[in-house]
Amino acid sequence: MLGWSSVAPASANRRTPVVEAVEKALPSVVNIGTERIVKVVYRDPFFNFRSLAQGGLLPTDALPPPLMREQLKHSLGSGVVVDENGYILTNYHVIEQASKIRVGLGDENTYDATLLAGDPMNDLALLKITPSEPLRAITFAEDDDLLLGETVVALGNPFGFSQTVTAGVLSGINREARYRDRVMYRDILQTDAAVNYGSSGGPLVNLDGEMIGLNVQILQDAQNIGFAVPIKRLRALLSVWMAPRSLQHGWLGFELSATNGVLTVTSIATNGPAEAAGMNVGDEILSLDGTPVADALSLNRALINKGQGKALNLRLRSGGVERDTALTLQPIPIRSGDQLAREQLGLVLSTNTPEQAVRAGFEHGLGIEGVLANGPAAATGMKPGLLLTRIDDTEIRSVDDVATALQDSRPGEFVKLRLVQLDEQQDFIVAEVTYWDIQAR
Repeated sequence: MLGWSSVAPASANRRTPVVEAVEKALPSVVNIGTERIVKVVYRDPFFNFRSLAQGGLLPTDALPPPLMREQLKHSLGSGVVVDENGYILTNYHVIEQASKIRVGLGDENTYDATLLAGDPMNDLALLKITPSEPLRAITFAEDDDLLLGETVVALGNPFGFSQTVTAGVLSGINREARYRDRVMYRDILQTDAAVNYGSSGGPLVNLDGEMIGLNVQILQDAQNIGFAVPIKRLRALLSVWMAPRSLQHGWLGFELSATNGVLTVTSIATNGPAEAAGMNVGDEILSLDGTPVADALSLNRALINKGQGKALNLRLRSGGVERDTALTLQPIPIRSGDQLAREQLGLVLSTNTPEQAVRAGFEHGLGIEGVLANGPAAATGMKPGLLLTRIDDTEIRSVDDVATALQDSRPGEFVKLRLVQLDEQQDFIVAEVTYWDIQAR
């Protein structure tokens, strides 16, 4: 039996561009397995008698409890390493409602994973593992660097067959994606590279081995039609999810915008590290510790690998003049409930329970005085005038309760709000309780 060292090298004509692309990208593909506990309640043969027991006509212990069983469901999917320190991108539906997530690498090592952020509408999720050594991160293609008809390669783990390779062409760009019969996006990529169950979350790469999209779904009634979320949207979402502040890793005290490969400072926080270092709105960030940064994601990836309190050097440009600025990544300041409501939900809240709500018999709750344009609440159609009485399991009596409820929320997570609509008539007030799911930003 021949060992690997005895295998003759492949002839030059076998080393096609597809082979070389696979060699670059495949080490970044991972296998994702999940466990989910499902409770199954069986038909209750004593249902009609339970009302008698509740009314006192039968002893409450005369009837057995309803039959309930728990089942352990397993599912498989794919993911791709986006940072060498164990950050992994996959589809949201792969890990949805999972009680346990395991990530298998190409070397057959497996790790428990933590869900850092998720977005069900984009069908994307960010996981974190703690590997024993740095991983091979996928290389991102440039935004919109797409050629209709170019050869592409889909990588994943269909039906549990790890690190499967299929090739095809980029069949279409800017396809529509719908969510609950609404057109959410018009930028989905289409390919005829075979994508099967379990391939979701794997990368779609070009012949340079660069990821141009993330495989997301297939049409069950069609053959050779698969779809992928384009790299432009992946990069934009990851730049938010992997920001040091989003990961509770640290804070530099400024906000950015990225336009045509230029990172520009758009705001400076009062009493923050950036203000202390003399940074200004309009400064362009060129490099971090001597390494050029062209977009927010590359900057944030570099920052999350830095320790709090460690000195950093930013190369800045303003008015055509370049300068070096030293600052440190500092602990995130505690934000108030009012700030969190504005930043994460897009809501402006009152400081006390409105008088109308008190007259209607509500002892606590904060009024929604404003809904910020382009915020998460505005996207749901929410209007001012409602009374906020609960966020998830936290009763809202003050803005401090809002801070308690939202301080651990991660970008993309859904927050359940209990709201009351008060309709004051001439002689009475009608109160209608509703529940809204808001995706935190």
